[in-house]
Amino acid sequence: MENRNADAYFDGSWAEIMRAYCELMDEVMPYLTPAAQIVYQRLFRLSHVQRNPFVKCRYEELATQCALSLRTLQRAVKALRQKRLVATVWHSHGATTFTVRLLSQMAQRPAFLPRRQREHAPSPTRPLRPPVYDAFSPEDRDLFLSCKQRLSPSRLHELTEIAAEWLDERAVGDPDTFSDEALRDKVDELIFYEVFGPERQRPYEHLFVHLYGHSQDPAVPASRVVARL
Repeated sequence: MENRNADAYFDGSWAEIMRAYCELMDEVMPYLTPAAQIVYQRLFRLSHVQRNPFVKCRYEELATQCALSLRTLQRAVKALRQKRLVATVWHSHGATTFTVRLLSQMAQRPAFLPRRQREHAPSPTRPLRPPVYDAFSPEDRDLFLSCKQRLSPSRLHELTEIAAEWLDERAVGDPDTFSDEALRDKVDELIFYEVFGPERQRPYEHLFVHLYGHSQDPAVPASRVVARL
């Protein structure tokens, strides 16, 4: 009887649910911690499989369903919120409302996911922009590359995350705003302001203007914009 009821319930919507599930399994899960994977899948089961984008549940109940300690669950939910996969509304005298966001429903691809490779090679009439440091003097270029190479993998990853989030905020649905070149140049800009002093920065600040388009007030130096990140 339960199987027949399930067949009737999923009739007409099963394909959509399966597409969403395959999407989260293939594109999102590899980039989440094991605990975050468990929680995100469980919330998906309680929300989108029930044809709702949200579910109301107490943390204690959700922890039991996920076979996680309450503290581990809280850390996993916090990580999912930071990645914009889950939004929560806490009620002091009731269950928390969890809104579960799917990748296909997001206007912009979250920064923690790798950029999708372009389907076609760049047009030969539009060559790739060379890295900004190619315009530095030989001495400054060597110094910049030496400092960049000495960055720890964790620091380089952190700067890449900052750059990706910064570009995501300005992309407004335009994939060209967040190209591989733009990400490369934004990371180099962050390193530039981190390792060069003001006197050494001044001759090269204009080389990063292309990252800002028309959104930057020309009266505000790029260094001040970067410093606020």
